[in-house]
Amino acid sequence: MSFFSRKQEVSLEDFCRDFYEKCIDASETFRNSVIEAEDDFSTIDYKKFDTEIVFLRFELFALAWMHRFGGKFAIAQSVFTKRYLQEKGRDDIWNGMKLYNNSIDGATLNWLYNLGKMNKIFWYRMREDLTAKNVEDAKRSGINIDESIGRVNNRLCSETAWKQRIILEYLVLTFYAQLDLNPNELNKGAGFRLAGLIRGFYDGAQQSLDNKKIKV
Repeated sequence: MSFFSRKQEVSLEDFCRDFYEKCIDASETFRNSVIEAEDDFSTIDYKKFDTEIVFLRFELFALAWMHRFGGKFAIAQSVFTKRYLQEKGRDDIWNGMKLYNNSIDGATLNWLYNLGKMNKIFWYRMREDLTAKNVEDAKRSGINIDESIGRVNNRLCSETAWKQRIILEYLVLTFYAQLDLNPNELNKGAGFRLAGLIRGFYDGAQQSLDNKKIKV
């Protein structure tokens, strides 16, 4: 491998901290990009929109991280995220992520439920086994089994549901509900714009990891 193709090594804590600080500060920019393009969003509560965008970005970063690393790295990221937000006095972000985390879980279970019988049994068992492994790995590392681990487990086996846009649809609907918007009263362009924004958060998180070698 040439010198110029080597990935920069960075600690999990430093990488996440840098990414999170950018997430917290940039919500207004994303709000303007949506509102300027779609009149249906022009009457919303701007503060609420910005707040939900931050929650979404944090959860989508965690989802992208899970899809990239999984296992112990995902546990370490979740534990650090909770600690970081507590230290910053931003428990509201940790709590706000929960609804979107539950949406990811629900979308994944919906995908599993609609598989053929044999595939459904296989994936349910796979998810159960991975859940048990995460709990055991956390215990071995001296980590308390709390919501940090539960959030990781809610993202298990979600790769296909993400690729098939099932999770994306769930997240859009959850976002609408948080802003008291009725999707049936919005034009399709508004939904496409929001879905594109959410997809961009995930893709951006993945791209940020491309040139980094994360160490725990």
